[in-house]
Amino acid sequence: MATTPKTFSSAGTTFSIATGAPATFDAAGFAAQTFAVIGKVKNGGEFGKQFEVISNNYLSQRGTEKRKGTWNAGTLSLTVDVNGDDGQVACESALDSDADYTFRVVLKNGDTHYMRGIVTGFRVTIGGPNDMTSAAIGLELNPVFLAGGTEVASVKVPAP
Repeated sequence: MATTPKTFSSAGTTFSIATGAPATFDAAGFAAQTFAVIGKVKNGGEFGKQFEVISNNYLSQRGTEKRKGTWNAGTLSLTVDVNGDDGQVACESALDSDADYTFRVVLKNGDTHYMRGIVTGFRVTIGGPNDMTSAAIGLELNPVFLAGGTEVASVKVPAP
């Protein structure tokens, strides 16, 4: 009997942005926000916890001991073909704000990830005559604080 592979391509993944904070920092609160799709995304970057490593070297031993320090929620480095859609316009406008925005990533398999962060760049790239005018959109992600104080990199809603 054939089995369905659990891996999948990134084709079909969408990225969106919403202004303001959700009413509640949970799946329902994020889903209630109004999102603008960021169109023509070619590459999306990465998100998820990445811990800093604390290294300790003691005179009494040769081996380095390592511990986990703080973690970073990640960076979405979107590469887009510029088309002026509502999502791209929202990202470019967000450059002038220090506020966190909500970002939604919907993977091809239907899993949805909600995260919060700041827009740090919208840099237009002009290539050659056979290149599309593109932009690099920098999104630096912050921890999401759930009820009860738990910190997460993103709120994941599995596909139905």
